[in-house]
Amino acid sequence: MLRFFPAEREVRNEEYQPKKFVKTLEPFLEVKRENWKPIKVGGNLPPKIVFIDGVRRTEYRVEIFDGNRFAGEGIFISIGAGALLIDRSLDRVDYKLLYRNVKRYFIHNAKGVKVPPRWETTVGETKLVFETMDSPMENVSEYANGVMKKMELEVLRQVYGSDIFVVSDGPVKTTKFLPNVIYLVKESRYFYLQGLEEVLFNIKGGERTPLFLFEEEAKRTKGGKTEGVKVKKVGCYVRLAPVHPQMAVENPLAGIARLEVPHGGDLKLLKEIMEKGASVAVYFANDPLRDRRSPQNLTPIAALEKELRRLLGKYEIIRRRVGTTLLSLLSGS
Repeated sequence: MLRFFPAEREVRNEEYQPKKFVKTLEPFLEVKRENWKPIKVGGNLPPKIVFIDGVRRTEYRVEIFDGNRFAGEGIFISIGAGALLIDRSLDRVDYKLLYRNVKRYFIHNAKGVKVPPRWETTVGETKLVFETMDSPMENVSEYANGVMKKMELEVLRQVYGSDIFVVSDGPVKTTKFLPNVIYLVKESRYFYLQGLEEVLFNIKGGERTPLFLFEEEAKRTKGGKTEGVKVKKVGCYVRLAPVHPQMAVENPLAGIARLEVPHGGDLKLLKEIMEKGASVAVYFANDPLRDRRSPQNLTPIAALEKELRRLLGKYEIIRRRVGTTLLSLLSGS
């Protein structure tokens, strides 16, 4: 008999990880070493900008036992992904929610057991269905992040067009280069300018670093197996807004985000995309009075996240309903 118990020390957010500076493949991709200095961001805003983001929430984390044998763990999660268009080509700026979607999963790593293929519960008159997914990775939370990233890529395929500029929240996970698509990394554990920290610390609001080439590993799952794939990227750091002197002393990386794209296209095109992306990021930088994650959590992305989280539903109610479903399974009713 399978039994599901709430996991101890359950957390809804990822744990903090210390930041590190690491080497790049080529720090002087855009300019030579002697000319490597901050670059003022221009005001080249594209007429049509689409912001893409996803949100993920763990509703319930469980430990799975097969009789008295510990079989693994699982998480009930809700994922939302969507796209927001800002059209500046009109006489009046137009805001439009282009796409939104919510999916729910039970992701587990239990081996040798038969887990229900789907879980159904109701909240009011709404039926919620959690589809079961086997995680090939031991870390089910990391696998869930990959599922959310796939949803974001689905959104990109739905809305991408030659006449729009796309800003996707989060790091690049694909090797496919698309013109007019840039990725915004709000927070990062690794900073890819080892040996050039002083320049990075001293860039002012509205300035960016020159472009550099670096490499990260992305996890890919195929045929039930997960492998690491090296992805080459071109990126730059931009300080989105002026920082209070005290904050600059306490955290010299305050207000800095990374823009990146898969390595592809010629240098002229890469510079053009990065310049547009930096202009968008600086223009839509958030205010600390509105968002504690400012300025990196751009105002359109913050608005999109708020709508997606609303669509996820009330955490306390869903968690209680999932718990009731598990209790009924345990009691055999």
